[in-house]
Amino acid sequence: MHNEFNKTILVSSYAPPSIGGPQNLYNLLRDIDSESYFILTSFYNIDNISAKIGTWLKGEYIFYDSTSIKKNIIEETNDSKSILKKRRLINTIKRFIKKITFIREIIGIPIILNQIIGIVLKGKKAIRNKNINSIIGFSDYGPAMIGSYLLHKITKKRYNIFLFDIYKGNFFPFPGNILANLLESFMFKSAENIVVTNEGTRDFYIKKYGQNISKKIIIIHNSVFKENYLNTNKIHEIKSSYTIVYTGSIYWPQIGSLKNLIKAISEIENISINLKIYTPNQKKSLKEIGIVESKNVEILVASPKEIPEIQNNADILFLPLSWHTKSQAIIDTATPGKLTDYLIAERPILIHAPSSSFLVKYAKDNHFAEVVDKEDNDILKEAIIKLIKNKEYTDNLVANAKKTFYKNHDASVNSMIITKIINNSL
Repeated sequence: MHNEFNKTILVSSYAPPSIGGPQNLYNLLRDIDSESYFILTSFYNIDNISAKIGTWLKGEYIFYDSTSIKKNIIEETNDSKSILKKRRLINTIKRFIKKITFIREIIGIPIILNQIIGIVLKGKKAIRNKNINSIIGFSDYGPAMIGSYLLHKITKKRYNIFLFDIYKGNFFPFPGNILANLLESFMFKSAENIVVTNEGTRDFYIKKYGQNISKKIIIIHNSVFKENYLNTNKIHEIKSSYTIVYTGSIYWPQIGSLKNLIKAISEIENISINLKIYTPNQKKSLKEIGIVESKNVEILVASPKEIPEIQNNADILFLPLSWHTKSQAIIDTATPGKLTDYLIAERPILIHAPSSSFLVKYAKDNHFAEVVDKEDNDILKEAIIKLIKNKEYTDNLVANAKKTFYKNHDASVNSMIITKIINNSL
């Protein structure tokens, strides 16, 4: 039964239906009583493709950067032409700003401050009018984390933090990095619970802040619904052509590793191997970072509903984290959301990531993936061929992947944990 005395406002700069990381948020909240939470998010961070083919949550959306647009209007009209045009223009401007460091740093201050103000004003009004008694702030480049913290200080409502990545030490656009350095310790001190997605992040913060913080930390692994992947066993067969699949957004943590894979498959002789990249990133922006289509590389778009079948039909699922990035701490603590899909997809997983990363440790401890933890193309090529030719080995990896999924990543189980946080019954 719904408890009318427990209502939570979820503050997130990126929320479903955005394709990629926000899908984990959808999986955790899909079956939760829609009357128990509200989503305070950015309308303009939901790109047009995601708005059309992504999956909306059932709860009420409040857009902190729009006064006139409501979720039900978007769904009923499938986004009017004027809305599409405005959002497309805003996103074009944002991409232009990101390309030029000088402009990005100058404009970054008013943009982030304006977003924080929008979150505080809209959030304060919602808390008052909708009888909300708790706040969960989700990690981002600044606005949601800071805005939710300020809402807590202003309204004195219960306050929790949900970290998909580490906060301080991340690679944020100016002034997000400075604000994270200044405010993280105050946020952590004020929060009742700090949710992280893996043991590596938990240990990172215990090392940083001491054992006392461990009492606040709750692990909710990235999650997906198992029913999307059931009864999809695929027979291992010798073929004339094989497909490696990557699904998800592409930004600095993946770029270098993806380029290594593209180079490796182009050098493998006597076996036809294709890479299919399913991503919301535009081809134009990918071209600018050196990822382009070729005779054995395709760049495609798919909805969350289509992704399970795409992953089930892959010969290899590729999971990259890069070397020599701008934030080693992020690389070392990340467990990408797509890992969860891969674990239950019943296809062999290839991880190409630094040996220092928690992802590599997690895979090796649970024996669910072929791991290449060196930037060595010869080793990477050998790993690809091994996954194609060694059925007994890949069958063992797939079996261990399913065990790991059921142990840590089942959304039907993990959603119960966030429900308890929302209901203040943990």
